[in-house]
Amino acid sequence: METYPLKFLTDIDSAFEDAVRFELKTAREKFPGANLNMVALMEEVGELAKACLDESWQRVMEEAVQVAVMAQRVATEGDMSLNAYRGRTGGPDAI
Repeated sequence: METYPLKFLTDIDSAFEDAVRFELKTAREKFPGANLNMVALMEEVGELAKACLDESWQRVMEEAVQVAVMAQRVATEGDMSLNAYRGRTGGPDAI
């Protein structure tokens, strides 16, 4: 998987934000639609936790970018796979 080259940038906050924008565009092109976004977010959170324990800081940053991307997708696109559950439990309508 191609990732944004965080290690080549000096302003870490700007680099992180740029990487999120790059990865968000890539993710939406590769996986369009609002299906299973919440599941993907939870998977990415697990990968970030593992990276924090066992991997380089570069890898932690890459996983944190993926978490941010999926969190944004959940917030802006929702997760259509949860609509049936939300309907059964009387939850509010999804996005």
